[in-house]
Amino acid sequence: MDANSVVRIAGLIGEAGRIRMLTTMLDGNSHSASELAIAASASPQTASSHLSKLLNGGLIACAHSGRQRLFRLKNADVAAAIEALGALASDSGPSVMPDIRFARSCYDHLAGVLSIALRNQLLKLGALRYQEKAFAVTRSGQQLLVSLDIDPDSLYALRRLFANKCLDWTERHHHIGGALGAALLSRFLERKWLVRIRNTRAVRFTHEGEREFERRFDIHAAELRALPAVRRE
Repeated sequence: MDANSVVRIAGLIGEAGRIRMLTTMLDGNSHSASELAIAASASPQTASSHLSKLLNGGLIACAHSGRQRLFRLKNADVAAAIEALGALASDSGPSVMPDIRFARSCYDHLAGVLSIALRNQLLKLGALRYQEKAFAVTRSGQQLLVSLDIDPDSLYALRRLFANKCLDWTERHHHIGGALGAALLSRFLERKWLVRIRNTRAVRFTHEGEREFERRFDIHAAELRALPAVRRE
């Protein structure tokens, strides 16, 4: 590990305005400079400076849409780092928003209470098993994925980790990241079992989604919503 590189990245992240911008981009979408300025409570000039530093530091990417520049996180590794920092940070203030804690996107995969419940049930069903730094899909897990119209072989062929462990900000446990995590969230959204909550990275169940999660995974939304907040020391 290069200590100087770690210090450089820590310096980029370790500023309140920039961390607010990065957290906003955890939804995996592209955002305008004006949106990110509002998120950071910064003037346009200050926001531009923040974005320039994040771009030069390799934490975000920029694309043009007409005359407008749109910014997003560089990749899933950056998202995992931001989420992990949130999990490590102590919180003596108000508890996290219920919707955000219950279920949200972490870049392109599912996070929050629901993500941990899904991980637990897939392990219990024998669809997943633990590896040192990732999850592995079993033969029965491959059959489950096929039943969701997810092709495991196509996920293995992607140029990204298959199912890495991503430390959950609110729950302080590892949820399913990587290509598998992205495929699961994508399928849940496509089937409208989950829908996004506007202007936030939170997602919520539909009535059909609650029924399908109960039927397929034995996950009951009401029981999850009754769980107490994770205690932070």
